Amino acid sequence: MDPAPGQPDASPSLAPAPLAAAWRRTRPPRRVVHLDSAAAGRSSWAVLDASAAHARREAEVGGYVAAAAAAPVLERARDDVRALLGWPAGEGSVAFVHGAGDALAQLLLAWPGGAPVTAAHAPGEYGPNVALLRHLGVRPLPVPGPHRLDPEAFARALGAGLRPDLVHVTWVGSHVGTVQPAAQVAAACAAAGVPVVVDAAQAFGHVDTALDALPAEADVVVYGTSRKWLAGPRGVGFVAARGPLAARLGPLERTEAHVAGWLGFAAALAEHRDLGPAAVRAGLADVGRAVRHRLADALRGSWQVLEDPAEPSATVTLRPAGGPGPDSGADDGGVDLAALRARLLAQEGVLTTFLGTERAPGEMRAPALRVSGHLDTTAADVDRLADALRRAVAGPL
Repeated sequence: MDPAPGQPDASPSLAPAPLAAAWRRTRPPRRVVHLDSAAAGRSSWAVLDASAAHARREAEVGGYVAAAAAAPVLERARDDVRALLGWPAGEGSVAFVHGAGDALAQLLLAWPGGAPVTAAHAPGEYGPNVALLRHLGVRPLPVPGPHRLDPEAFARALGAGLRPDLVHVTWVGSHVGTVQPAAQVAAACAAAGVPVVVDAAQAFGHVDTALDALPAEADVVVYGTSRKWLAGPRGVGFVAARGPLAARLGPLERTEAHVAGWLGFAAALAEHRDLGPAAVRAGLADVGRAVRHRLADALRGSWQVLEDPAEPSATVTLRPAGGPGPDSGADDGGVDLAALRARLLAQEGVLTTFLGTERAPGEMRAPALRVSGHLDTTAADVDRLADALRRAVAGPL
């Protein structure tokens, strides 16, 4: 939890101190040890104020009048999305939707000529994405390969006759914090003339999401959410499309929209731009490395960290010692991780994420616990979690 107003934070931040201080002072104080940014980040005062101010304007002048007045701010936000993808201002299309899941659904429904028939993906694809494909009548085609995607495996499959209507790639998974070579996979798809759709829900505002090396004629669509690493409002997402496909997609934005949330997302994007995306990425990578090393040392013999220690993400995934790696195994170490996550919050004031196997049924054989601090995470936060986890495997909290 954050110190009382006016009191210094005695515990060192894991991100560079200026970044951590800026992140902390621009948002409400924490009432819990918040290690759950991969689920929903902590919005700033500016994000909260932007959403609230627009809701007031809707009441004052009418919803449609207020939405029309907000158009310039939203257009700047669309360019902020393009910038994080390495695209020039105004290039391609950027639509705001209700979230990442809604983004994929709207995209498939707006696909030229009707919903695609087949979609190729890696074995570790996010389970709800695969379920949505099936629900909309799209046949998933897993491309065999290792946990860390091999762009050559996709190139070989496409060169050997696999001709899906699209290839779907998840940049950073929900079940483990591996940063996948999505840009290289997209390049392999572009070379084969196959459209690529990238789920950037866990990547946007977190890791490098530049796709500027792709040729302008490559069909690429990227979608994501506001509420995770960018710490914008819940219920807001985006779809960005480039290449000939962008002009052929049906409309994605809805008239009945949460414009106040869109403006909160615009404020989150502006804050990210002002902090410096490269600095934020580096700071989050510092947090991830520090958390992995600190937990690996403190929990040696009782818990295992699944990511490579130097993985450039802030997502840290834990399983009881003796359990499986990120893509195999079935041992949970005898710990009920769902119940543990609830007890950590109720008894210790530490917020984490329980990961059930439904998140990646092609890879996960046992549940896991996810730790995802942001720029304001401190050494004391991690030590508090480690103490609780040590006691969890020794006996009840």
